[in-house]
Amino acid sequence: MAGAMRWARFDPLGMLGIMAMLLIWAAMTRVLPPSSLPGPLSVGLRLGQDFFAAPELSFYGLPDASLSGSMIYTAENVLVALGVGAGVGIAAGLLTARSATLRALIDPVLMTAGTIPILVLAPFFLIWFGVGRASSVLLVALYVSVMLYVFAQRAASGLDPVFEQSARTLGADRQRILIDVLLPSTIPQILGGIRIALAGCWGLEAIAELLGAQYGVGKIIEVLAGATDVQGILAALVLLGVVAVLFDAGAALATRRLARWSVTTQIGHER
Repeated sequence: MAGAMRWARFDPLGMLGIMAMLLIWAAMTRVLPPSSLPGPLSVGLRLGQDFFAAPELSFYGLPDASLSGSMIYTAENVLVALGVGAGVGIAAGLLTARSATLRALIDPVLMTAGTIPILVLAPFFLIWFGVGRASSVLLVALYVSVMLYVFAQRAASGLDPVFEQSARTLGADRQRILIDVLLPSTIPQILGGIRIALAGCWGLEAIAELLGAQYGVGKIIEVLAGATDVQGILAALVLLGVVAVLFDAGAALATRRLARWSVTTQIGHER
């Protein structure tokens, strides 16, 4: 029960920020026409109206004519891309942190790939992997892997060498050091990197879908943009933002619980 109460607790400053944004949005509707900027209330009503069924979307040839179905598709892609990218990036980051040769080989490749804008890479992924789920998932996973590669590598590089020396003294080989020393000690920083990567995944996935997918929130935005349906676009964006915030809150809660041991250890050392 106490955990549920903590989960339900809201940040007052965050709530004030949301209220300020809504007030500014409402004030701007007095200057701009509804065709350019619909009001928050009308967008909210549109979101509720199209959440489970949106018959008008079927006229554009969308297989799933609902915001909820499209949002589930987008969320699935984000979570799969996050898992794949995190696995590759964390493993590569931990390995290269203790191998100068691997670092010299992998650093230029991943750093170069991470600096290429998604709008440039997306057409190639669509050509290589088609317009299905694979292209958008792999595209987002690439950027996630680069981000978590940097986080994992820096976390492992900043680890006090005394821990590894002690493990070697006890007979641990490189694999055991990676599993028993490097990975546990870098978990807090890696979890922070995962949370940051998750926040960026939603926008990247929406862009990937907008450029060539057949499903998802990004596809809905593309279709509604062609029809100049500003109200529908804002409803889709609001839903995407709300889901992203909820997932971020869940990631923050998981990070605090999984990394609680590190805080306890630090307090013990200070004492």
